[in-house]
Amino acid sequence: MAIIHGCELPENLYYNVEEDTWARLEEDGTVTVGMTCIAATRAGKILYVSPKKEGKQIPRGKNAGTVESNKWVGPVPSPISGQVIAANEGLRVKGILVNQDPYGAGWIIRIRPSNPEELAHLLTGEAAMEAYRRKIEDRNLHCIQCAEE
Repeated sequence: MAIIHGCELPENLYYNVEEDTWARLEEDGTVTVGMTCIAATRAGKILYVSPKKEGKQIPRGKNAGTVESNKWVGPVPSPISGQVIAANEGLRVKGILVNQDPYGAGWIIRIRPSNPEELAHLLTGEAAMEAYRRKIEDRNLHCIQCAEE
């Protein structure tokens, strides 16, 4: 796990750096999608997340869910196209999980990709870390993990 100015970034994920979303390819070929630590910090304390429903088809770049925080309401764009096969419904009542554990319990949706080759449009490994290093330093960002319930 890389840590840049307090921002945790697992090197094994695929990132849409511009949108601050991540994708994790699971062993069964499905893809788990979420917001980065950076996105969660910039949003502030997340109160509520409304993930897209199971069965919904989502094009790459379109809304995987809606986030409401103390200072922002907006969409989370999906980094890959596919059909939603699982939605993290627990985020409807405990949105702060995205702040506390963005790459674990704070995942938003799991999809069956319609075009797995789209992962090639995302950055991973050292390329992703370098892109985030530049973004974080250029924008003078610092991440925090929210601990309060």
